[in-house]
Amino acid sequence: MLDAIIVGAGQAGLTMGYYLKQEGYNFLLLEAGKRIGDSWRNRYDSLQLFTPREYSSLPGMIVKGEGNGFPCKDEMATYLEEYARYFTLPVQLQTEVFKIKKEKDIFELHTPTETLQSKKVVIATGGFQQPYIPSFSQHLSSHVFQIHSSQYKSPSQIPKGKVLVVGGGNSGMQIAVELAKTHEVTMSISHPLTFLPLHLFRKSIFNWLEKLGLLYAEV
Repeated sequence: MLDAIIVGAGQAGLTMGYYLKQEGYNFLLLEAGKRIGDSWRNRYDSLQLFTPREYSSLPGMIVKGEGNGFPCKDEMATYLEEYARYFTLPVQLQTEVFKIKKEKDIFELHTPTETLQSKKVVIATGGFQQPYIPSFSQHLSSHVFQIHSSQYKSPSQIPKGKVLVVGGGNSGMQIAVELAKTHEVTMSISHPLTFLPLHLFRKSIFNWLEKLGLLYAEV
């Protein structure tokens, strides 16, 4: 019987594992991927975080490299893998949980190969696992090439011609900027966006937010 099972070994799951280990709990992390960090490795080639390494680190271990620089996706994937190894966190890979059932005070987690029991369960799979595709996409001509950001890798995938990028989030913005070098790009955004500079007076905007007490929240 485990004290806790964490579903997902990304940033949130590993952080939870770090703190549970500090307190001496008997726990297990379940990760669907073949390797820790695969959710980063599988993203588009040019993905770069907009948070500096200094503010992209998990507790107890910094991201290697220049603190004010911005890590790329593969750098983050490697960091997460090294983080789990450094703290010897118990991670079970290639384990997808398809059902969770509670019997009295015990949770049962069903995987394709076994059923695990735990007193507590932490869901750390993230909020963006299911791609959102606007319904109007179904009514476009079959001659219109469509691709979701989760399948996008590089501009070489995109046919010549005009491109419409739907969505103004981090991925949409980065992909639009990249495609603008080789294509005529238009963006479709549902509401006005407000932008903050990444640096202010030669310091990261996150540094200023931290000094103003706006970056972290007490729990």
